[in-house]
Amino acid sequence: MPGATLSRIDKSFGTVPLFQDFDLSVGDGEFVVLVGPSGCGKSTLLRLIAGLENPDRGEIRIGSRRVDRLPPGERGVAMVFQSYALYPQMTVAQNIAFPLRMAGWSRSAVDASVTQACELLGLADLMDRRPAELSGGQRQRVAIGRAIVREPDLFLFDEPLSNLDANLRAQMRREFAELHARLRAPTVYVTHDQAEAMALADRIVLMREGKIEQDATPEEIYRRPASLFAARFFGQPPINTLPGHIVHADERGTQVATAHSGESLFLPPLRCAPPDGQEVVVAVRPEALSAVADEGRIAFASRRVKYVEWYGGECQVGLGQGTDALIWRAIGKAGLVPGDTIALHAAPGDIQLFGADGRALERPPLPIL
Repeated sequence: MPGATLSRIDKSFGTVPLFQDFDLSVGDGEFVVLVGPSGCGKSTLLRLIAGLENPDRGEIRIGSRRVDRLPPGERGVAMVFQSYALYPQMTVAQNIAFPLRMAGWSRSAVDASVTQACELLGLADLMDRRPAELSGGQRQRVAIGRAIVREPDLFLFDEPLSNLDANLRAQMRREFAELHARLRAPTVYVTHDQAEAMALADRIVLMREGKIEQDATPEEIYRRPASLFAARFFGQPPINTLPGHIVHADERGTQVATAHSGESLFLPPLRCAPPDGQEVVVAVRPEALSAVADEGRIAFASRRVKYVEWYGGECQVGLGQGTDALIWRAIGKAGLVPGDTIALHAAPGDIQLFGADGRALERPPLPIL
């Protein structure tokens, strides 16, 4: 199936610009997730692709076809909204069949396509039920089935799981992943949920105020965020950040002093050595910390334990306070109580540096795992 390309898109609402020279591509069979805070433009992008909004300038192509001048029904896209938008008087089969009947398909072709979609989505035993007799997850499957039967060139999903409870969301995430693995149709999926984005995406496009903050695989955007905004957006509990400055940097390594008294970190070299004294932010994921002082690991100065929260298979330990604070996500029980003092360690590659402008200080490429 063809992918999609948005080139040099401009879009304003009144006198307020949202997109300016915006570019985005979706590869053949690729699952691209748009994520970001409310108001960043992710849902508007879907509406532009679907034809529900028109760009002020630029081109939208699906495969080789330019579609930004076509009405929605001729673009070859199927969109699933946050609201299920099912017809309450119709059965499951009738809801799924509706777009095919409107397109003039024969009865036999409609029946065959609806049956196939229901079997694929686990709805074969529910085809005669009406929406009021279905659970939230089942209703969402019906909405997806209505999109599938159209055999579109591109799927668009606008926060389709946001109305479901936490357990059902997790289940539906797995079903989405399995469905995409079977269909391999190019997909653009909007969510505000970082876990949903990480679980589903081939590629994550993190947006901020109408611009792309980072476009990368889930692993890369988590392990090597391009900015402090990206680092803080992903991860629960959030990434630890400590203010500091460069003591000295050259081809042998980078020495950083944090604001914590006596804390000095010796990190790998950067691609471009910053000047001595440059202010930086030191960042490390809570799960990257360890109480074990293995050879080669970087030691953080000792901090006093403020709290220990037990979550069954893991616990979160809060240490220090203010700009010195760290959160340690420990597997199993940490064996600590408030008031204890402990020094934590991290692998050099797990510690990241960001400049005063919030952008990551460049390091060599990620190792292949």
